[in-house]
Parts: sequence; C-alpha cells; structure tokens
Amino acid sequence: MFKRQVCVIVASILLTATLLAVTVSGCHPVSASQDQEHISPTHIKTETIPLGYFELTVSPAEVCANVGEHIEIRCSIYCLINTVVEISSVDVLLFDSYGSMIREQAMTKDSYWSANTTYTIVGDEAYYQIKLNFSIRDDPSGEHSEYGAHSFPIAVNQEPIEVVSVLGPVGPVNPGGPGVEITLKNVWVEPVIYLTATLEVYTALGTSVDFVFDVTPSNPLQPNRSTSDRLFLIGGGFASDNVSYPLTINATLQNGANFVYTKLVQIVEPPRIPIWVWVVIAIGMLVIVVIVLRRRRAVKS
Repeated sequence: MFKRQVCVIVASILLTATLLAVTVSGCHPVSASQDQEHISPTHIKTETIPLGYFELTVSPAEVCANVGEHIEIRCSIYCLINTVVEISSVDVLLFDSYGSMIREQAMTKDSYWSANTTYTIVGDEAYYQIKLNFSIRDDPSGEHSEYGAHSFPIAVNQEPIEVVSVLGPVGPVNPGGPGVEITLKNVWVEPVIYLTATLEVYTALGTSVDFVFDVTPSNPLQPNRSTSDRLFLIGGGFASDNVSYPLTINATLQNGANFVYTKLVQIVEPPRIPIWVWVVIAIGMLVIVVIVLRRRRAVKS
C-alpha cells in the first residue's frame, strides 16, 4: 500500500511537469498589431464652403478599418454669422479614390449644434466630408447647403488574415526535415470558409509547401479567431537569422469575397521552457523523495 501511494505521488508530479512543459512550449508569440486601435481618436476643425458660415469639429480625423467594421462619426457645429439659422440636417458624404461621391448617409442630431452617425465600411471609400443643410430666418431663398472644407481620409484594410506566427523547428523530431507551424488570425467581421498559405521554401519536393487549414463552410474561421497548421519540410530547411520568406495567403470569406496576397515572414524558433521551470520541477521531485524516505524510516522505527 505504501509503495502504491509513492508511485501515485511520483506519477502525479511527472504528469504535472509534462503538462507544464507542453503548455509553455506551445505558447505562440502574439502579433503586436492585434491590439491596435482602428481609428485615430483625434478630431479636426474645418470651416465650411462655399460661404464659410460655419466651423465644424469632426472626428475621427482619419479612419483605418476593415470591411464591415462600424465607424462612429461625430460633428459639432459653430455658427460664424450673426443671424438666426435653422439646421435642418447633417449628412456624411462618402467618396471613392477618383473623387466621385458613392453614397450619402444622414446623421442623427443629438443636440441643436451636434450630430453623429455609425457608418459601416464597404471597402470602396477613400475619404468622407460633412454636408450641412440649413435655412436663414427671413431669407426667402429657402434652404442652403454648406460643405466641410476638409476631407477625412479612409484607409480600408484589404488583408482579412493576419499572420500571428511562423515557428520552426517544431516537434516532434522528424529525420526527414524540420517542422514548421503557421498560425493565422481572421481580423475581419466576416467568417472565413477557405484558407491556405503557401510558404516559398526549398524542399526535396519543390520550392514551396502548401499549408491547408481546417477551415470549411461547415467549420468556418470566425472573426477574431486563430487557426494553425504544421508541416515537415521533407529534405529541406530554412535560415532563422533575419531571412524572410514569401507567404502567399488565399482566403475566401462567407460572403464569397476572395483575397490572395503575399507577406514576407521570418521563421522563428519557438519559445523554450525557462530554466526556472526545470528548477521548480527538480525541487519538487527532491522534496517528495525526502518525504518518502523519512516516512520509510518512521515506519521501520
């Protein structure tokens, strides 16, 4: 009975140490871009044209977002003329890269001199402007329109998949060649239903290897989720000293949109188990052995 208890204790320690080692070695470095804000928090003041009757304070001053992302646009109005005006509506005008207006969206007035709206990025926008519709008391000419003199740029991210990490060599040890593991993340609001990545690196089978991820219409990669795939470079290898390799990503979204683009990546060594982890494991084992020996001596005496 006593020997059985000792075996159980030792087995538990070894299992704990193994799980800790697997957990630490399986950690992937996180891309610094994952926590970046999509919108600049700053605002810009601009006068209106053609008459310059108003000064507008508009935010965001610059937009960088993904397709389908919701952007809050706010506008505060200051009247520069000494007369009574009636603001009938405030609109956001969206333009493409050719300067053509592609859509118009009304803003909601949250007070007499301010308005806001939430706009959903389509993907064809290049910048936006603010339009003011107003009338002047005792002016028989009716309603007028003023436009913000400043254009607010919109940069749309055309890469729905972010490279989280490219690790190598990874286990288990294979005499045929080193293992490489690639982790990708869906940074769009639309699920991904097909995903592959082609890494241009020399092997015995050619000059590239295809990573096919477990992403299908029945098992889509949801927004803000990651997936990994691991391959062995049979008869091949790679350099880890600041050498970049082309990685071509092919992704199809649930709405049918397809994206193919190439990124330069470096294959980095996976994080190793820190020395202090092994020290803790060794101390734990030593403590158990000491306890067991003392109990044996106590039983004999």
